[in-house]
Amino acid sequence: MAEAIDREESQGWSLWVGWIGIIVGIAAFFMTSFWVGIAAIILGIIALCGKSTALGWWGIGIGVVAIIFQTIF
Repeated sequence: MAEAIDREESQGWSLWVGWIGIIVGIAAFFMTSFWVGIAAIILGIIALCGKSTALGWWGIGIGVVAIIFQTIF
């Protein structure tokens, strides 16, 4: 029972960090893309460490795309 509670708490913060990473990555397209994109990548990596893999990879991917768009355009 205690293991289930610990697992839910671990995934809870990881899910929040993953969603915040995605939101920051999307915001990177409308703001200073380079620095906000880096923040999205860092939040995605933190979400990956917390076992929220899908959200973490999405945050990393959106951050990378925002940085690439900033350098190209």
